Amino acid sequence: MLFRQIFFIVIALAAIVRVSILPNRAWIPIAVCWGILALSFTYYMSGLTPDEINGMLYSKTLVVCEFIELLLFVLIVFSSGTVGRIIGYFPGVMILAPIALLSSVASRSFPGLDFMIPGLLSGASVCVVSASLVFLCRNLRCGKESLYIVSLFGILICIIYYGMP
Repeated sequence: MLFRQIFFIVIALAAIVRVSILPNRAWIPIAVCWGILALSFTYYMSGLTPDEINGMLYSKTLVVCEFIELLLFVLIVFSSGTVGRIIGYFPGVMILAPIALLSSVASRSFPGLDFMIPGLLSGASVCVVSASLVFLCRNLRCGKESLYIVSLFGILICIIYYGMP
């Protein structure tokens, strides 16, 4: 269970470091979109059973997709020219997995209440926390070196997690 949480933290950290490299006009709308996705996923997760959520969030397909995305992040670090400019605006889509995990927890946190409250709380928290972490990474001058280190660590976690039963 702890290793799964580490896996989701590494996914979120890699996406945040990746987005922190983008210019201001790109990362601010991305953080807002992540908040909207958290709101939407909370509504969606409220209709699923715990077994369906576990089957969706803890599948090996998710690990393979994250591995491919982390390899793409390594490609972003070493690419230049036209390919570098085209790939340079890929923010990462596997942040959806940690957002879905947070949304599944938020949808079950307030029993008896309308799902609007957990949805708004999860959306606002994802938006504020992700924007704050991106801003922190930008102020710490996290660049492509940090993205490379986080990507290699994430690839190692993916390999270990894929081999686990």
